[in-house]
Amino acid sequence: MLKRGDLALMLVLAAGLAVFAALRFADAGAAARTAVIEVDGEPYMIVDLDDEGREIEIRTGRGYNRLRIADGGIEMVEADCPDQLCIGFGRIRHLHETITCLPHRVFVYITGDAGGEAGPDAVVS
Repeated sequence: MLKRGDLALMLVLAAGLAVFAALRFADAGAAARTAVIEVDGEPYMIVDLDDEGREIEIRTGRGYNRLRIADGGIEMVEADCPDQLCIGFGRIRHLHETITCLPHRVFVYITGDAGGEAGPDAVVS
């Protein structure tokens, strides 16, 4: 049988879990406004996700990729890499989502601001 203190502790834990979940998923689920495109580990372009219908072609010595901005996100729609895994990522639109084309060394990730930096995930001292 539950004691009065056990019930109070369960309510406090449930409330804490609800607050944690709300804070954690509010940031992750929020639609971001920019995407950063990197090629060979170097910044290539920062794009505004409100720029509907825009297509970005990336041609390097390694190959060809084409990205499309649509519905508040960005997706890889064409690539001449052998595995085509980058196309399978689909449209990304939320903070920290990524598209990666390893053969061409193209990396696309969503950020929360136009400066391309979403801030640190953690600080370690």
